[in-house]
Amino acid sequence: MHKGKPLKGLNVLVTRGEEQSAEMIETIAANGGIPHAIPLIDFVPVSRKIDQLACLDDYEWLVFTSRNGVEFFFRLLEQVTKPTRMPKMAVIGNKTKEALERFGFLPDFIPDEFVAEAFAMQFVEHLDQNEKVLIAKGNLARSVICDEINRYGAVCEEIIVYETIFPAASERLLIELLQIGKIDIVTFTSSSTVDHFIEVVKKHGMRKEAEKLIVACIGPIAKKTAENRGLVVDICPKHEYTGNAMIESLIQYLQDKNDKEERK
Repeated sequence: MHKGKPLKGLNVLVTRGEEQSAEMIETIAANGGIPHAIPLIDFVPVSRKIDQLACLDDYEWLVFTSRNGVEFFFRLLEQVTKPTRMPKMAVIGNKTKEALERFGFLPDFIPDEFVAEAFAMQFVEHLDQNEKVLIAKGNLARSVICDEINRYGAVCEEIIVYETIFPAASERLLIELLQIGKIDIVTFTSSSTVDHFIEVVKKHGMRKEAEKLIVACIGPIAKKTAENRGLVVDICPKHEYTGNAMIESLIQYLQDKNDKEERK
């Protein structure tokens, strides 16, 4: 392994949505890797009217579970009469926090660990049972937080502000790379990227090609999905669930693997 360029010569598939993949691509290239950006997800705003946006005054808390949730929420909010006050805001993760700050708001709550289960356990301690909470999310996001808040006794509602789709052009591009063996490592940034990858692999009978790949997942939820879909996950960050943390874990994995081979 090249110590200064630990990913030198390795082809890394970036499956993240196109608008959010630039930082990962840059990190991979800076470490000598060859990034191949094939977005296996994309996001579009919902087309239907969202009644809760017109009555935000009714809620004490507004929860965002992703930066997409933040960005699409505020886009949609521009289309309605602004509330007289904004609720307190809670976010999961630093990227979501940064997205909120770009719209001029600071979060009132952020959990120690950036997964829904940890958020829910810590967040209910900040709630009164008569408070109302609104969660802005995508159509495929889990309902863990909402379920826990309602179990606690507060009132929680969810609104879908964006939908996840599979970009039509990506299927052909993915199959072409698999067929010529042009992928060494695949990175998954969500359960949806895993699901779409597996659907393409199964459709085209490319299971053997997929099994040769080093598999990296951004966090425990994507990892669980990948394992449930039959993939062996080699890399998953233990604490911070971001693209850069995943690449750092990948580099550490390759270094450890190289050290073991040298000791043989």
